[in-house]
Amino acid sequence: MKGKQLLTLGIAVFVITAMVTVRGMENGSDRNFQLTEADVGKMCLSGALMVGSRGADREEPSDKQQQETETSNETESTDSTEGQEVPATETPAVVDTQDPDNPSPQTINIDNSKPVVIIYHTHATESYQPASAGNFHVLQEEGTVREVGDVLTRELEKQGIQVVHDKTMHDNPSYNQSYSRSLETINNLLGQYKNVAVVIDLHRDAAGYSGGSGKTTIVNGETVAKYNLVVGNGNPNADKLKIFANTVNRKAEEMYPGYGGKIIEKAYKFNQYVSDYHLLLEVGNNENNIRESDASAKYFANVIAAVIKDMQ
Repeated sequence: MKGKQLLTLGIAVFVITAMVTVRGMENGSDRNFQLTEADVGKMCLSGALMVGSRGADREEPSDKQQQETETSNETESTDSTEGQEVPATETPAVVDTQDPDNPSPQTINIDNSKPVVIIYHTHATESYQPASAGNFHVLQEEGTVREVGDVLTRELEKQGIQVVHDKTMHDNPSYNQSYSRSLETINNLLGQYKNVAVVIDLHRDAAGYSGGSGKTTIVNGETVAKYNLVVGNGNPNADKLKIFANTVNRKAEEMYPGYGGKIIEKAYKFNQYVSDYHLLLEVGNNENNIRESDASAKYFANVIAAVIKDMQ
């Protein structure tokens, strides 16, 4: 309600109130009480001004104030969609660069005396056969992607590449907002290990998306799980992520024909904007057994080591 309307209403209310008060007092026992017309007028004016003042204080917020409130509310909102990534609302800890005119990753300086690779798991409880409890999500490390990460770490370190393997279970006790929690982890790690060149978020696929069976190939006479590389097209650096994923796949095919995996593009981010050399790696699926997946990690380590050597 506007200030003028409130002022008019206030005057009317206080005139009526004053008249009732005067009549009551005149009929009361205090006969010495005297109230003049001037006193009544002052009461009305004072009360009306008070109402008008309060009405002005309660005016609707300006467009600018309302916009600031809405922006604040949007900033405080959180992503609650299962399995999806968090919008890029934070400044990435590391932003690498690649030459957009060069289809290969740009040469970068790497200090091999410091950690060069970070491996972490947004869904650390994902497991393989025979660890089928909890719909292939188990807390113990044995039989999970964390075990596969250990193999990948060990094989890279055999080749003189230092690795930070973070085993935080971002999907326990709740699968919701796993990417929110893993974003905090990877940003902290990148802030701590500034020499890191390659970031790997290691998962396994679900057999339901792979025809209902485990996917394998033969490498050096050994049965190993196939792998996929997922690229989030929602990232501002999606083109650079594809360049790096293609570089890894070409190297895998060059070293072990038939081993190169699929590149799966999805309309999300998966926190991959933190580095142009981020791989969302899916080793096998829940119908692969852990031996096949561990074996795959051994060969994938050789591929990554060769790619890193080419990047130097």
